[in-house]
Amino acid sequence: MLAKLRSGPLLVALGLLVAAAVFLATRIAGSDADVTPADRAFMRICRAHGGTPSLAPGSGDYVKDSRSCTVRYPGGRYEMYAVHAEGWSEREAAAAHRARVAQAGQARAAAARGEDVSATRYVWHPRSGICEERRH
Repeated sequence: MLAKLRSGPLLVALGLLVAAAVFLATRIAGSDADVTPADRAFMRICRAHGGTPSLAPGSGDYVKDSRSCTVRYPGGRYEMYAVHAEGWSEREAAAAHRARVAQAGQARAAAARGEDVSATRYVWHPRSGICEERRH
């Protein structure tokens, strides 16, 4: 068996297999060298508001759309639009809150007109700036 391990082709194949495993492990884990200061700030702010940040390949200072911050609630997964690398956006959170109030009003008005609307509750989460939609 030891003689087979020392054979050239098998040794080369084993070396390539180890190199591929190391490359894949590095690729999956990611590299902090690729994370920009803006990405770090975005991740910190996202986590501070209860979210899970994710960065798409190529994100950075000039590719803001490739960052996302999501939070899970019983009703599903929601993206937090108020999280930016520059900080928490009170304006975006307020806009989401106004949208929640409007959605709830529209649902009540539709039910009052006798329309068949599913029983939906809109729950505001100020920490994440999310209007959660819960269907019963």
